[in-house]
Amino acid sequence: MGLTLAQIDRLLVDWQQKGDAANQNLLDLYDLCAYQRLSGMGNPPSNVTGTTQQQASTALTAIDRLFEYLELFNQQIDRSRKLRRELPSLFVSNIQLQEIEHLLTGMSIDLPQIQIPLANRDLIGANRQMRSISLEELLDRMMVAFIIARDTFVAVETAWSGLESKLIITHRSLVELQQLAQKLQVAIPVSLVTAQANFNDFQLQIDRDPLGINLAFVRDITPLINSTRRELETLAQQSQQLQADLVTAPQLLQQLKQLNQDSIAAYTESQSKVRHSLPIVSPVPAEEIAELERWLERLVAKFESGIIPPVRVGLTNWLAKVRAYTIAAGAALRANRLPLDTRQELRGRLDALTAKALAKRQAEDPVLADLTARAREVLYTSPTDLDLAIDLVRKYEQSLNQRLTC
Repeated sequence: MGLTLAQIDRLLVDWQQKGDAANQNLLDLYDLCAYQRLSGMGNPPSNVTGTTQQQASTALTAIDRLFEYLELFNQQIDRSRKLRRELPSLFVSNIQLQEIEHLLTGMSIDLPQIQIPLANRDLIGANRQMRSISLEELLDRMMVAFIIARDTFVAVETAWSGLESKLIITHRSLVELQQLAQKLQVAIPVSLVTAQANFNDFQLQIDRDPLGINLAFVRDITPLINSTRRELETLAQQSQQLQADLVTAPQLLQQLKQLNQDSIAAYTESQSKVRHSLPIVSPVPAEEIAELERWLERLVAKFESGIIPPVRVGLTNWLAKVRAYTIAAGAALRANRLPLDTRQELRGRLDALTAKALAKRQAEDPVLADLTARAREVLYTSPTDLDLAIDLVRKYEQSLNQRLTC
């Protein structure tokens, strides 16, 4: 059973709406600058090459095919609408309805004949073939052709417009990185030189191959710029840290000098004020500290001339040397002050013990009084016999404890 008149009317409305939408979307496609430049509407077409030429050729072929399909589509709709207008208002025959239905739903559209290759013919076979398709199948072909054309022309349009801002941003990045390299006083990295050369080439090719250049930016410029930026930013951070370390280095050297002087002073004072059997530690030789000072001056001069990596290595070694000498000078100071500190500690212990004896009413004991007098004489006579002072204070403490336990 065929379609009713009402169903045919609804089909006609639906197909007409699809046709109107197709025509409008094609008009919008024609308005694209990329389509007009590539197709040469009103002007010679742009002489594109590479990726753009390949994809534009496919898209323009799809557009030509779409024109042919659209003409067939509109003719089919017009023929169907004409038959519908010619229908009588009463007593419509099924044959008339079936004719319109066939136009709208059947295999009613004859495509241009296609040449059959000789290899596919037999002796009596025709050299051309006629094929018919439905309006639905024709619309599917139109949609495929439109998508191919739309995607290509929109991509070219986006590439042409986007490359302008990309050129500006890339040029700014290249200049900034060159200035950073000059500020750091280092040679322009090879990656930046390559990126600049690629950029110069791409500038000349943007109008010719926007799609290819857009891809090339991602492949041949952006990674190089990012690599250069990481390299120079790392170098800048190292330069800043190096500069900070060079500011701190003189302070560390001065601390070492002061520590070593204090060690020498402690050694001199201990030798003049105390006789003892404690080990003496020699201070850091003055010539070693003087060499550290000359070494630092050379590092600063190299840094100011822009030599960064070798200075960083040299300063690391210099700091390690200063730390080692600082530890040695600190150990010498503690060792050389030990006799003086021990004498002071003995004086304090003797005062505490005599105060304890006085509180316990043992201060006038002859033995304790004698030990007190002898210990004080030794402790407050220069040079102090440290070993004798230690022995006297120990004996005083032992004697006092014996008397207090009795």
